[in-house]
Amino acid sequence: VGEPVRVAGITVAGDVATGREAGLSRLMKGEAFADEDWRAFAAASRAVNEELLRLSEQEAAKGAKLLLWSEGNAVVLAAELDALVARGSALARERSVWLGMSVASLTPDAERMLRNELILVGPEGKVAWRYVKSRPVPGWEAEHSIAGSTEPAVSQAPGVGVLGGAICFDGDFPGVFASASARGLELLLLPSSDWKGISPLHTRQAVFRAVEQGFSMVRQVNQGLSVAVDGYGRVYGELDHFTAEERVLRAELPVGRVPTLYARIGDSIGLLSGLVALGWVLQASVQGLIMRRRRADSLYSQNA
Repeated sequence: VGEPVRVAGITVAGDVATGREAGLSRLMKGEAFADEDWRAFAAASRAVNEELLRLSEQEAAKGAKLLLWSEGNAVVLAAELDALVARGSALARERSVWLGMSVASLTPDAERMLRNELILVGPEGKVAWRYVKSRPVPGWEAEHSIAGSTEPAVSQAPGVGVLGGAICFDGDFPGVFASASARGLELLLLPSSDWKGISPLHTRQAVFRAVEQGFSMVRQVNQGLSVAVDGYGRVYGELDHFTAEERVLRAELPVGRVPTLYARIGDSIGLLSGLVALGWVLQASVQGLIMRRRRADSLYSQNA
């Protein structure tokens, strides 16, 4: 497929995230937040963000060249977003790594308060691209999210390959990745957040996108199964959130493209399959009619 790249997916959960998760739960239930509630929520979120940065530093020191946080694992108030990105950029520059920062930023006074974003920063300490989730999950997320990006982000990442990004539910829609594949996407970052009822099914479903389009993929998941696969769907690393003590996925992942028919003709393959199946049915029907007619003619001849 291509040259292997050492990747690390990172999720922070457990005790350090308890206060932040409680705050998110209150928001999603529609509870009103006073100023002191927002201050407490921001402080609890900072503790998780600090741990994300610490673990990223740790994995970079161990040799990872690409780091990815799970969906919305970093949470900030909008006013603090630039400062967090600056710290991630500094880490990427100092360690000469690519860092995919999955960040949920909140604007307290806005009706659409949520910006669910994947920000890629590179070894030069600069932002390579920013991608906003295009298909928020129906319910609270969809009701409170700003408009998403029109297509997955894709760019050349020296030392890794052609690197692109989308977020969780985006991966359920095959058509989302047609343009990214046409631009030569070799490795998709798909940070996600699931729950026990859909794990590992949601991850297995996402692997189809890699196989359909022929790219490698890292799906780092909060509350689910994290995986690193190549364009053949071969697994190079796997991590179950519910059984792992340390929620860090590590893998030596080949990065490159696998030529696929689906990448060339898309969902037309379904139409073609349907037409072929219809052809078989029509052929069988016609053959059946011909055989019945011949039997009838034979019986008529015998009785004449």
